[in-house]
This record gives sequence, structure tokens and C-alpha cells, in this order.
Amino acid sequence: MIDGKVVAAVNEERLNRSKMCMGFPELSILEVLKIAKVRSHELDAVAVATENLFWKPEAVPYTDYFRKKRGSTREFYLSLGGTFSTLVGDSDAARKAYYRIKKLLTRGRREKIKKKLRDAFGIQKPIKFLDHHLCHAASAYFTSGFEDATIVTQDGAGDGKCSRVYQVRKGYFNQLQMLDSYHSVGNYYSYVTHLCGYKAHKHEGKITGLAAFGNASYINLLRNYVSYENGKILNTGKCFDHKALYKLKKELPADFSHSDLSASIQVLLEETVSNYCEYWIKRSGIPYVALAGGVFANVKLNQRINELNSTKQVFIHPGMGDDGLSVGAALFEENRLSGYQPKSVIRDVYLGGDYCDTEIEKALKEYGDTPVQFEGILESKIASLLADGKVVARFDGRMEYGPRALGNRTILYQATDPTVNDWLNRRLVRTEFMPFAPVTLWEERHNCYNNVEGAEDTARFMTITFDCTEFMKESCPAVVHVDGTARPQLIRKEDNASYYNILKEYQKITGLPSLINTSFNMHEEPIVNSPKEAIQSFKNGHLDYLAIGKYLVKNEKSL
Repeated sequence: MIDGKVVAAVNEERLNRSKMCMGFPELSILEVLKIAKVRSHELDAVAVATENLFWKPEAVPYTDYFRKKRGSTREFYLSLGGTFSTLVGDSDAARKAYYRIKKLLTRGRREKIKKKLRDAFGIQKPIKFLDHHLCHAASAYFTSGFEDATIVTQDGAGDGKCSRVYQVRKGYFNQLQMLDSYHSVGNYYSYVTHLCGYKAHKHEGKITGLAAFGNASYINLLRNYVSYENGKILNTGKCFDHKALYKLKKELPADFSHSDLSASIQVLLEETVSNYCEYWIKRSGIPYVALAGGVFANVKLNQRINELNSTKQVFIHPGMGDDGLSVGAALFEENRLSGYQPKSVIRDVYLGGDYCDTEIEKALKEYGDTPVQFEGILESKIASLLADGKVVARFDGRMEYGPRALGNRTILYQATDPTVNDWLNRRLVRTEFMPFAPVTLWEERHNCYNNVEGAEDTARFMTITFDCTEFMKESCPAVVHVDGTARPQLIRKEDNASYYNILKEYQKITGLPSLINTSFNMHEEPIVNSPKEAIQSFKNGHLDYLAIGKYLVKNEKSL
């Protein structure tokens, strides 16, 4: 951050090419300093969100402690091999064990971070360590544009908690509620992800999509594990991690329906979290709601919260998962040091690296392509190609921050062909149950979606679903899910003029205000960052055209 503004934010996975990687973000520290044109000795402060890493419990001297403390602590011990921050038992003994080990781990981890920053980067300035959920909350509040807000965080776990609720007035955070990670409904969603054959903490989005194809026939079974009661979400199953997995699997029929189980956990998530949010919105007395934490990556849940009678406006931070913690830490610390200043809603998330024409030309030549600049208005040409049924990958400007591709690292296609979800996903080696998401002109939002009011700003970052209008269902079936919803990116000209102009030109040709926008990457790969990665994915995905910078590349093998 410089002078109160986030000028660079990069996820480590985009640089080391390991999707959802964990560990010290060495490459991205170098990258944000490079983008901001700041040297380490010029920094005033460093803020670190705590416990967003995977710990290595085998390195912790806890064995003797557990030999002395038996009984309820044993349950805690059995689960210690997982993500450390998820492991709080529902007893005083388990909590004492957790906080003792946390203290040991935290002290050592913080010293390692300080040493790494000092030795590898020459950073000598003060380092502030901030609570995991406070960072989630700060990321939501300081980018929402709300002066007063109810802030709700919800995830699998972080710092031993799965949720915090704050009433915030002019930058002052008043905590209203917190839940131990033992009661995490997000973890149960991950257990179902695993039971359905996908990777927990990675493929939960597949469950959200699959849910629309099923019936919530196992909802009563799941309610035995998680329930809502008087402003709390409770783990009524009294088990977690592998115990919950084994118990759930045992109680389900051997031939259980994956789609029905997905529908059941989706209903459970929506009813518990929306009831929880509504309770605290009413207690807070502020109907302007900002959300962050991995659970709010669930776009159907976000729609449900937006539709609550107690909610006037809702905003979901664009980097709602742990990739947003660093932004939240920086925002909170900067406002603590400089004092609160009213903030407008975040304008865009193009906060990553950019590449000049020379770098693009070099990458094209390396792959045997002749870099020929397109003569004319490139946006009009792209629109014509899309109207002609071509698949166009777009690589331009700065990379997006957060999990969504929002135009600069994007694959575009017309939204009129419902079969595209099959054949384009096959090209990209993807397995998805959600349809591709649309990008829609801002001024056409009410023509395409119902109940947009109060969520227009968050929809600019593709973080919420809406029910589609009949016009949208009939004209753009490729982006409408079987339940009649879509997850749009609403695009304004002031946010990304070139990207907006492509869609505007496409509308002139076809009369349609929406296109498919899917992330520019192959299956299980992070979104592309560099020209080299863009060209590789373009060719591996057998796409028709690549608009890269000022150049337009044709894939002769595809056409």
C-alpha cells in the first residue's frame, strides 16, 4: 500500500505455478515490490495475517504434554496431523491444549518470519502480526465502500476460529460474536467434497454446481451434525476431521447419490449461515453487510444473504479466501497508523504484473509465432470473431487479484451455445458442473438478472449469483445454470475500457449484452500470469485466437 491505496497484490500460486500452494510467499513479495517500484528499505511497516499456513505438528514437542493430559485431549491429538488451525475440541481441556501448542508454534513461526524478511529481503521495519479473521474482516470492510457495516467472516478455520462478527462504525471494529473452528460448517462442506470424490479445500465449487442437479434427500442426516441456534452455528455431531468423515460415510447408503448429498450440504450451508448472518445483522442494527472468508466463495449462499429482509446492501471481498488475508492485514494496519478515512468501493482488482510489447514479442517468437500487430481496432476484431463463433483468449494489462479472471486473463466465447460447457471444458481438461460465467454490460444488468439491487458492486467481481430473466435464459443459455441462476461479472467502462469495448462492439453486432468469461488456464493450473504461460495454455487448450497485448494470434491447428 502507498498513501492509503493498494497498488499491488499477487498470489504466490500465479508465480510458482502450484495451484493453492502454501508456504512463505517469497516470489510474490519480490513481485509486489517490483510492481510498486519500492525498495525494501523504503517500507514503513509490514503486516502479517497469522496462521494462514499449514503447520508441521511433527516438529512440535507435544508428546510429553499429551502423555500427562489424557482423556478429552486425546481427540485433539488424533486430529493434529491436519491443518493446525482447525483443531479445537469442544472441551476446556482441548482448548487449553490448543492454546498451549498455539503459543509454542506462534512464537517460533513469528521469529522465522522476521528472520526471513530481514535476511532475504533486508526488511528491518516493524512487523505487525494480526488475527486471521480480523484480516478477513478488514479486507471486506475497507473495500466495501460502507462507512458503517456489519462484517461477517466464515471459513474452515483460522487462528482457532471459523467465524467472527463485527459491528464497524467509521473504522472502529466492535466484535459481536466469534465461533471456534470446531463448529465450522465450512469444514463439513469440505467433508462432503471429499466423500463425493473431490479434493477437500480445493473443489468445493464443484459441489455447489452439482447441488443444482440433486434433491436434498440427506438434509435431516446432515442436520444431526450441524445446526443453527440463537446466533450460533453448532457442531451438534460432536466430531470433526476424519471422525466426521468416517461417521458420515457409515451413515450414508453405500450407493448414495453424489448430487443429492451435494444438494443437502448446500441447503444446510444456506440455512445455517443465512440465519446466522440475519441474527447478527439485526443485532448490529446496520443493514450494510460485508463478507469475507472461504465459505463466502459460495456464490449461491451469497445470493441467499443478499435476499434477506435485513440486508440493504451486500459486498463480498473479491479475494474472499486466504488469498485476501494479506490485503486485509495491510488495510487494517494502514488505517491504524494513519487514521480512518472514508473509502469508496474498490474500483478494480487489476493489481498484478503487466508485460510490455517487447516481452510479449519475445515469448511469441520462442513458440514459433510471428508477432504481427493487428492493424485496426483490436476490440472490434475480437467482437467480430466472437460473433462468428470463435473462442478467443485475452491476455492484456495487469493480472487480476483474487480467484476470478475478470477480463485480463480470460477466455471469451458467445453465450448462445449451451453445448459449449461440454466441448470447451473437454479442451481445457476440466470437470465442471457449473456453467461458464457471463460478463454482462453494467447498463444491461436489470435486463438480464432479477434482484440485482444492493449487490451490483460485488457483482463486478463475480462473487454472487442472481436469478436470470427470461430474456437471459432465452438469449444466453450457455451461462444459465439448471436452477435458472448465473454468476455474472458486471463490467463498467471505467473499470476496464478495452474489455468493456469488446462486449459493447459484440452487442452492436448481435444485440446481446453478455459473453462467456472463463479463466485462462488449463485444468488444475493457476490462471496464467506471463505471456509464455498464456501461449502454452492457448495451444494446449486448442483455442482459436489469442489476443495478447496489441497482437492477435491465430491457431491454425484449431481452425
